Amino acid sequence: MLHKGRRAPAAKKKVLILGGAPDGEKIVQKLREKPDVYEVIGIFDDRWKRLESVGHTVPVLGCVDDMIAVCRQDLPDMIIIAIFDAGRERLRAIVQKVIVLPVDVYLAMDIIPPGFSRGPVQDDLGMCLMPISRQPLSGSNFWVKWMEDKVLSVILITCLSPLFLLIAGLIKLDSRGPVFFVQNRYGFNDQVIRVFKFRTMYQEKGDATGAIRTSRNDPRVTRLGRYLRNFSLDELPQLFNVLFGEMSVVGPRAHATAMRVGDELYEKAIDCYSARHRVRPGMTGLAQVEGYRGEITTREAAQKRVDFDLYYITHWSFLLDMKIIFRTFKIVLFSRENAF
Repeated sequence: MLHKGRRAPAAKKKVLILGGAPDGEKIVQKLREKPDVYEVIGIFDDRWKRLESVGHTVPVLGCVDDMIAVCRQDLPDMIIIAIFDAGRERLRAIVQKVIVLPVDVYLAMDIIPPGFSRGPVQDDLGMCLMPISRQPLSGSNFWVKWMEDKVLSVILITCLSPLFLLIAGLIKLDSRGPVFFVQNRYGFNDQVIRVFKFRTMYQEKGDATGAIRTSRNDPRVTRLGRYLRNFSLDELPQLFNVLFGEMSVVGPRAHATAMRVGDELYEKAIDCYSARHRVRPGMTGLAQVEGYRGEITTREAAQKRVDFDLYYITHWSFLLDMKIIFRTFKIVLFSRENAF
């Protein structure tokens, strides 16, 4: 079995091969020369229905979509694309599907380009593997981010606990229903998580799916809810999601699973949308402080929001997180035009 979620490096690297015989089988044989380092779980192929299992020393488990489904449940350490003679369009279609995964992806080549810089994986295997996509927030960066989230969530929950109790009491006085609103949203690696918020809508009018966008002067929002949403106080319970390891303080905002732009689901309307789930979602993010907070009504604005999310993932640093947190406080206090 593969290991679920992000984890520390293991003694053996779990590897999935994308490409059938003969190319994929060549890579399998190379990896099997180092059984103490690599474990090949299986082979997948975009032309799976044309393949036969004969001639493979490891099982052929399905097509590219099957591989994506396996990775959503249990992440490998590496994916190696082994299709030496793939045409441009075929390779592009394959890469576009796999780069949304939070895992190292390599393209195996049967020649070594002049001047190609060999890395530790290439030297270890004695073959040319060109990096296509890297697992974000790996190594020391992962632990810095983990510590940042734990420390900030503990401090903020402790300091804001009187405010939590006050808001909870006011919600109960303002309208009937529970204190918290719980919604299914996308988390790390497309896993669905339950995100907590203070309830800001009348119980009978709330939309747990997130399919109906909240608009300015929305009649579903309670009197107290307008103040909570205006100052983003309804988001504070998500600090517990951060403490439990499901979210981060800073990251791409967690979207409801039924969230739409226009009449289309986000994942259908926006290219590589799932790539924003290569890290844990955040309570605030780069897109929000760059003006893409609140209601998004056009595909262009939705694409821009996702572009900022992907930029954040690629350029993450502790300093960037601190800048986003500072700008978030500034926006909440002095610039709340899109908060409703």
